[in-house]
Amino acid sequence: VRVRPPLRVPFLFYPFMAIIRRGRESDMPVLRDIINHYITETVVTFEMVEMSLENRKTWFTQFTENGRYQLMVAELEGTVVGYAASLRFHQRPAYAPSVMTSIYLHKDHTGKGIGKNVYSALIEQLKKVEDVHRAYGLVVLPNPGSEKLHEKLGFQIAGLLHEGGFKFGKYHDVRMYEHRLGK
Repeated sequence: VRVRPPLRVPFLFYPFMAIIRRGRESDMPVLRDIINHYITETVVTFEMVEMSLENRKTWFTQFTENGRYQLMVAELEGTVVGYAASLRFHQRPAYAPSVMTSIYLHKDHTGKGIGKNVYSALIEQLKKVEDVHRAYGLVVLPNPGSEKLHEKLGFQIAGLLHEGGFKFGKYHDVRMYEHRLGK
């Protein structure tokens, strides 16, 4: 197994170098805490129940370094502050060349360019995977930051799910974005 060095990416708003690297099992407690904030406090994910550490460890087993499902993390001064992942798009076999992408940042590190860097790294890795044709991202509306991020990274609007999910006592629209990965 060949180990690649992590990518070092300077962030616009940070005077030091940040690291974008592959996720590790040891990152799972932090990634669990990041997603749990969004589960309990926001509608940006339609998950309804907080994730356990065991759940995140099981979730981690799907990722590989060069396959369809990959996990990239952003690390600042030794602390993981966010992640971007590609996941199975749909259970039916004909959807296999498509992946669903997601990105989550620690609530104190949004709007600083970190999301763009970690998500860009994931997209660039997916472009190298022969059997990935499309990447899709779902954005619960309104979420101007996520909408802008997807558009900056080359995603195009693919549709709108009117009142596609119900959380915190109300229905929410969901915009679907598509990235053609240059293929």
